[in-house]
Parts: sequence; C-alpha cells; structure tokens
Amino acid sequence: MEIGLTLLISLAILPFILPDDPSPGLVHSRASSRLYDCQRESVTTASRRYPGRVRADAPRGEYVERSAVLCQERLMAPGSRPALDEAILSSLDDRTAQVADLADALHPELSARRWLVETHYPDAEVSAKISFATKNALVRQGLSVTDRAPRLAVGDVGIITRLAPADAWPAACERYIANGSVGPEDALLAMVIRDPRETILHAGLCTDGGWAWLQ
Repeated sequence: MEIGLTLLISLAILPFILPDDPSPGLVHSRASSRLYDCQRESVTTASRRYPGRVRADAPRGEYVERSAVLCQERLMAPGSRPALDEAILSSLDDRTAQVADLADALHPELSARRWLVETHYPDAEVSAKISFATKNALVRQGLSVTDRAPRLAVGDVGIITRLAPADAWPAACERYIANGSVGPEDALLAMVIRDPRETILHAGLCTDGGWAWLQ
C-alpha cells in the first residue's frame, strides 16, 4: 500500500521536477509534442535571444560543450494554414535572426544607420508577421529600427512590378535612393519571396551603395 501511494505521489509531482521539455515522454504525448516547433541553437545565440532563461557560457569556457533547444508552441494546429505560410512561419524567428546576424556581420559599417524593413509576400497578414519578426531581430542586434516605409512614384511602381524579382529589387533600390526614401543615414533590409514555388525567404540590402542580395 505504501509503495502504491509513493508511486502516485511521485507521478503527481513529476511534471514539476522534470525539465520543461516538450518532447514525447511521461509528460507530453506525441500529439501534444507536434504542437511545438523546436530548433537547436548554440548557447551563445540562445542566451542572447532569451537573456536570463538560458545561461551563457562561462567566460573561460566549460569542460562540456552545451547547446540549447529552443521550442515555441504553434498558434495554429499543423495543416490549418496553406503549405507556404506554414513553411515560412514555422521557421520565421530562426530565419530572421540568421538574417539579422548576417547583415550585421557582413556590414558592420552600417551599425549606426537607421534600418527600414520591407517585405514582399503574397499574403498581407503573413507579410506583416515577417516585417514584425525582422524588426525584432534587428533590434536584438542592437540596431536602430524605424517603421518608416520607403516610397515609389506611381510610374515607378508600374515599371518595377513588370520585372522579375531578381531585377525588380535592384531597380526599386535605385529609385528609393533617387527619391530620398533611403538616404545616406538609412539601410533597407528586404525580406522577399523570389519564386512562388520556393518555401524560403530571401534577404536583400539597399543602401546608398546600391542593392546586394544577402541570401
């Protein structure tokens, strides 16, 4: 009887003493685990994204190489969104963090500039989510971000929208610089779908030096 009571008590307190891990096991079923998107990151990246929740590496290093698995609960069940939206949104935080890291690493000379974000995506609601996530990623890099949007004249829009994406963005960047939307104190980061058959966001950078694809 005592063994049975001890077992029941142990099972009751188990969820409170186990690590917060959504993988299938005693606490989470396979069905509930599928509601999470998880990505393994370095401890340095994880501690920067979640300060206070992930312990950074010791200044002199550690004897054991550590990594962190970052999980985020899905807001919608799998299969409830179009396939392209699902693919983009399921990895959005990681993708925007990678792009912000890359932009800062490749162009440290732009760190003092004011960053604008423009998104080209077929769905307006998803486009807004991409813009928001990208701005947050840039802010986490310590960069100054503005909600100001670049502008084009009606005639420019008519010409640029008829171009293929690979040509349209360099042309748009040229017009942004010419009309002052992107000045010498600005840097524009664009997140775009270059081909409707793709499930990846490409990143491009527009400055007074012109257009450059980051990825």
